[in-house]
Amino acid sequence: MKKQIIVATGLAVLSTSAYATKARMAALGQDQDRGSLYIQDSRNLFRNAAHVNTFKNYVVTEWGSNTAGTADTATAPRAEGGFFREMGAFSYGVYLGNNMDDQQAVRTGNGYASGATNDFGTGGLLDMDNNIDLYFGGDMGIQWGAALRYGAKQETEDSSDADKKREHSYMGLSLGMIMGDLDAYASMKLKDESLGNGAAAAGSNNDKWEGGGMQVGLGYNLGDLRIFADYAKEDAEYTANGASKNETSQTSIKAGVAKTHEVSSSSRVFYAAQYENTKAEDKYGANAAGNSEDKSSRLSLNVGMEAEANSWLTLRGSVSGPVILNSSESKLGTVTTKDNTTSRVDVNAGATLSFGKLKVDGSIGTTPGTRDNTSTFGTEAGVLTLDNLMSRVAVHYWF
Repeated sequence: MKKQIIVATGLAVLSTSAYATKARMAALGQDQDRGSLYIQDSRNLFRNAAHVNTFKNYVVTEWGSNTAGTADTATAPRAEGGFFREMGAFSYGVYLGNNMDDQQAVRTGNGYASGATNDFGTGGLLDMDNNIDLYFGGDMGIQWGAALRYGAKQETEDSSDADKKREHSYMGLSLGMIMGDLDAYASMKLKDESLGNGAAAAGSNNDKWEGGGMQVGLGYNLGDLRIFADYAKEDAEYTANGASKNETSQTSIKAGVAKTHEVSSSSRVFYAAQYENTKAEDKYGANAAGNSEDKSSRLSLNVGMEAEANSWLTLRGSVSGPVILNSSESKLGTVTTKDNTTSRVDVNAGATLSFGKLKVDGSIGTTPGTRDNTSTFGTEAGVLTLDNLMSRVAVHYWF
């Protein structure tokens, strides 16, 4: 009984202070944008808005670039952050710079599939920027939450050329609930539209991009096991000069089971087996020979651990990779390629520096890419680079 009380107390503390950022999710091999399907973390509220009631009274800042049109990656993060607060029986939050639903890479490339024909979008379409997430939720026996994602309207115009007018607008909605051991969520894009590509060509202001997407999922805690399932779809239409229409889409289905083993009040081990099936498809109105389709199926195993080395330092890491099933199929025009040989094991590590209620999170270990011309190790794989101890740094304060 005494041990159970200690573990429960540790979980209560961890649920309000240690869980917070993309760096922790990356170190544990999880989705850095929407959080985890089975590990408790405040990033999970970007998946299920009801977690605004679970994780509250804190400020978080994710360090990175504030350049518009750049993707958020582990080696080149984008700046973002916000605060979450309780208000009686309710909770609310405001978050700036979250671009997890940005389709800029697709807008400027050849769609979601891996076809070699690069004629889907154009580099001149405006990107989603200056976006804000507004959260509100309550706990009435059933925890509920809603989030409105709004991208301020972007607009540029060159009075010397009527065909250089461009604009972009975005809006999305997320809903979620937690009822005992059961939780469920749904999110959708209400609007993601770009007009005009800015090229000095007649009719280029008629170029139009319309993006869409949705995601639904649920989870259930069965004793010390976590069962989960998630379905997501993203799609878009791009019309060039009001004529040729190109279409692209991507769907994914995830399902699995996980377990969290509490070694003590300050350390835990995670295990998860997850099946994922994905499909991506591109259709080109003016170039049917460039139509492409990708399919993949994968069963993966993830093992992660997290422990307090002392009162001011928490270390964590994970290893994940495919087991038994790892197949893919790509089709470009009439040519089909199959592959079930690709195998990759990912190892990640991270740390949290604790200064009372102030926490500093980061990824630790190697920094991809050669940082000097004399590096013996090239990309420095497997080297603990103490001259660059933490990357994807975030600071959060709990009050």
